[in-house]
Amino acid sequence: ESVAGFSNSDVTVVNGALATMTSSDNITWTGTYTPTADVEDATNVLTLGTTWTDTAGNAYGGSSTDTANFTIDTTAPAVSSFTMSDTDLKSGDTSTVTIVFSEAVAGFASNDDVTAPNGALASMTSSDNITWTGVYTPTANVEDATNVLTLATSYTDTAGNTGPSATTANFTIDTTAPT
Repeated sequence: ESVAGFSNSDVTVVNGALATMTSSDNITWTGTYTPTADVEDATNVLTLGTTWTDTAGNAYGGSSTDTANFTIDTTAPAVSSFTMSDTDLKSGDTSTVTIVFSEAVAGFASNDDVTAPNGALASMTSSDNITWTGVYTPTANVEDATNVLTLATSYTDTAGNTGPSATTANFTIDTTAPT
C-alpha cells in the first residue's frame, strides 16, 4: 500500500551513497546506489528501517528489512614493482622484465600494454595473473643512455577497475660495435 513519511533517512547505506529515492505512487520507490571509490568489501546490504507509516498513519509493524548481499570492488589494481634484471645492456645481452601487480589482472597483453623502446619485449607470462615476466632484447647498433619501459593503462583487475601506468627505472643500451 502507499506509505507516508518515507525518505532516504529510512535506508541505512553502507560503502556508498543512495540518490534520493522517488516514487510515482508511494508504493514502489527507486533510487540509484553508487559505491564509494577504493572499497573492496564482499559483505554489503542496505537496510530499510521501520519509522515510516502507511497513509492512514499506521506504523510499520515488522522488523527492518535488508537487501540481498552485494559485493563492491572499486579499488584499482596497483603496480607493486616493474623491474629489469639488467639495466646496462650491451651486444648479446637480454634483461628479464618483471611486473608485479597488487592483485590479479585481466586483459593484460605485454606486447600491447608495454612500450619497449630500442628493443623487443617477448610476450610476458604469468601463472597467477599477478606476477608477469618476459625477456627484453635490445636492438642491434643502438647507443642510448635514456630508456624506460612504459606500462599502459589498458589492463584491468578482474572486477574491471583500470590500473595505472608505470615505468621501469632508466636503462642504457650500447649495442654498437666499435669501429
